[in-house]
Formats: sequence, C-alpha cells, structure tokens
Amino acid sequence: MKTANVNGIELAYDVQGEGEPVLFIHGAIWADFLRPLAEQPAFSGFQRIRYHRRGYGESGGPADGFDQQAADIVALLDHLEVDRAHLVGHSEGAMIALVLAAAYPDRVRSLALLEPLPPSSWLAAGDFADVLGILGPAFEAMAGRYRAGDIAGAYESLFEPTGLDWRAAAEAAGPGVVEQGFQDAATFIDGEASALVEWNYGAEQAATIDSPVLSWSTTSENPINPASRAFLYELFPQREEIILDGGDHFSVATDPAAVAEPIAEFVSRHSAAAALT
Repeated sequence: MKTANVNGIELAYDVQGEGEPVLFIHGAIWADFLRPLAEQPAFSGFQRIRYHRRGYGESGGPADGFDQQAADIVALLDHLEVDRAHLVGHSEGAMIALVLAAAYPDRVRSLALLEPLPPSSWLAAGDFADVLGILGPAFEAMAGRYRAGDIAGAYESLFEPTGLDWRAAAEAAGPGVVEQGFQDAATFIDGEASALVEWNYGAEQAATIDSPVLSWSTTSENPINPASRAFLYELFPQREEIILDGGDHFSVATDPAAVAEPIAEFVSRHSAAAALT
C-alpha cells in the first residue's frame, strides 16, 4: 500500500480503478476486512479507495476518537485530490462515516451504512436497552482475557453473544488478516473500545447531512441488527434500505458479491453522472 502523511501520522491506502471515488471505511480489529468487498466486479466502474485506519494494519497510531478519524479521511481525500466521495462504512466504520458526513457534508456524495452500532445513550433510552446488557459483559470479558494474554479468547468473548464466527470471517478476508487482528488488538481494546461506549450521535448531527443514505443490514439473529435499523430509520426516515436475507455482520468478507451488488447499484443511481441525465 502507499502512504500519506495525514494529521501527523502515516496513513496506508490503496487506490484501484477509475471513475467516481468510493471510499471504504473498515470497522474494528481487521484493517483489510473490506478488501474482498472493494475488489468485487460490481464496483469495477468506480475508483475504489481503501485505507487502514490509524493504529491498524500499515497505518501509524495512536488510535483516536471518531472526530479525528473523520478528519483523517478528509485529509486523505485532499491528498488524493478528491472533492467528494461515496462512503461505504462497515460497523465502526459506518459510525465514522456518520461523523464525517455531519461534519463535512460537502465531501460526501452518498452514504452506505452497514450495521453501525447505535450510541449507548440511544439504546438505553428506547426499546433496545437489552442490547446494552449483552454488550457490557462482552466488552468486560474481552478486556479480561486480553489482559491475561489471550487475544483469540478476547475476540471469542466479544463475538460469542452474537453467534458470529470471527476467525472464519477473518480468514475469508484474505491471507494474514487473522494475524493482523492479533497485532492490532491493543488499538481496539486499549484505544477504541471506549470510543464506542462514549459515542454520541443524534438528530442534530444527522440534520446537516444532505446526501442519499443507504441502510444495509441482514436477517441474522444478532440482536444489534434491529437496533441498527431502527437507529438509522429514526435519523433518516427517507433512507433507502437493503436487508440481506441469510447474511450476517461478516457477510462483507464471507459473501462479498451479495453485499456489493445492491450497494454498487445505489452508488450508481446517486453518482454525479446519473444526476446529469
């Protein structure tokens, strides 16, 4: 990957193809988790920008909050001389995409949000408070096993309540992804886990966003999925929605073609070229 000096760190990035820019923002733990998605033929008509967030993969650290990470993306777009990009954010990456779109709406052409975790305050105040009863113990168990030197066990503790097979998904994302996740465990557990808990986002921030919004989710029994859909519907009643039948949170790596095709179609319909026709 190439690197750019961004806000005092070296940010690793990769650019493939030509056309309107689509920037992929990966979630926690695995810097290359969206590589299979970005490489799908459905996106072949676009310039695909993939990067490693600060503290992950080949990018420098330390980790920082979502405001800083949104600023990192804007600086990377400046480095690449990209005025506006379509954003595809997965999980924590979708949360960062939301922050970026609210703070820099003129840099976003469309916003595809793949199962972001709603803020703790929003969960506690509504019909999904039980999700906090799942996440809290999972984060606590994860931290305990990590402190004991069991990184694989820490990931098991985090994903076991949702029934997700993190190792199979990381292996599907490509060679070296599992090992990279072990190397970057401190970035998430020591650096970003607290940002997930402290994240606050609501109607005031969403009101500044004027780009088309897509909510992507799955039919898996993961209890976070319906909460994510309800959160995005409350913020963006006009949003478009895709629900992948039979998929789960990790389908971006294990079934990337099924994920890519409807997202690419959404991006195409909201491209600058489509606006001129």
